[in-house]
Parts: sequence; structure tokens; C-alpha cells
Amino acid sequence: MSSLAEDQEVLGYKLRKRIGQGGYGEVWSAEAPGGILKAVKLVYGFHDEDRAIREQKSLARVKDLRHPFLLSLERIEVCYGRLIVVTELADMSLKDRFEDYRRKGNSGIPRNELLGYLKDAADALDYMHDAWSLQHLDVKPENFLIVGGHVKVADFGLVKELEDVQQSFMGGLTPLYASPELFDGTPTRFSDQYSLAIVYHEMLTGD
Repeated sequence: MSSLAEDQEVLGYKLRKRIGQGGYGEVWSAEAPGGILKAVKLVYGFHDEDRAIREQKSLARVKDLRHPFLLSLERIEVCYGRLIVVTELADMSLKDRFEDYRRKGNSGIPRNELLGYLKDAADALDYMHDAWSLQHLDVKPENFLIVGGHVKVADFGLVKELEDVQQSFMGGLTPLYASPELFDGTPTRFSDQYSLAIVYHEMLTGD
């Protein structure tokens, strides 16, 4: 299974529409038994390849975390030799919200609205670090998903324990948002905060 197709069934979920695609995989809205819509992510590469293994390890670190502003991971399985991740379905990403405002002639998301979203994200990131000593390491607008007016942090493919970081994770970095120390493979508890500040500036000003 190199890719997914509309109306295809995966693990009992009927795929409806592809809502995202990147270097690591693709995401679809899908109908679960009972008609509830979920998000289904296919990680590219066979499940024993490096990036799929990296994703599985990161997901194992966060699958039992519970926080109102972390996107709920509902199912993680290998199907047809591919890693499949099922989560709750968001309304849109922070990037989508930003682009909506840009189309209306605004420079970015209004400050008060944006601060509310980023407070949600900061609460979730603080919980990951303070309770579990985890860093997200891929903080960017596409990974902040809006659900019911709040932001939930998503896409945990680079999540690391601070004492268990190796150079190998650098291939998944998003350079625009990465803190300087990430390029040396030495993240600190402040790395996600740096990225959050970059997101704030870009989403507010468009620069």
C-alpha cells in the first residue's frame, strides 16, 4: 500500500478526503464505525524502515499522555506493512486559520485570538516537559490543530526525552522554526519555547 485512496477501508475506517500530505506521510478524514469522523495518518516507508521506527518510538512516548490540549491518539497499528495512526479530527490547523485571515486582507491572526491559541499550546508543551521530561521538537503552525476553538498540539514524530537525544532526529526538523541548538543535536527544555515564539511572530505579522 504505497498510498491511500478515497473510500478505501483501513482498520475499519472508511477514508473520505485527504486533508494533508508531507514528506513523512499523508492524513485523511475517515469515518469510523458508527459514523464518527476521525483522522487517519499513513507514515510513508515500510514499518521496519528508520522513519517509521522513529515515529513508533515517539508515539510510544506520548500515547498515554492525557491533556486537554494534546491531540488524542486513539490507535497506532501496522497495516499492509505501513504505520497507521488514528486521532481525533480537528477543524483546521493554525496555519489554515492564518491563511484565512490573509485572504481577507489581514497581516495575520488578531493578537488576542492568537494569544489564546498559543496559551493552549504552551500549557500542553509545559505538561509534556514538566510531567514527562519530553520535548516536542517540531513546533510549527501546521502541528497546532484547532478543535472547538482551542489549539491541540499534534504530530509527535520527533518527541524525545531530553536524556535520549541523538543526531539522527535532525532529518525531521523544520529549519524555519527550529532553535539553534537543535542543529547541534542538543535540545534543552527551552527549545520548544523558542519555536513557539517564532510561530507567534509569524502568525501575528505574516513575516
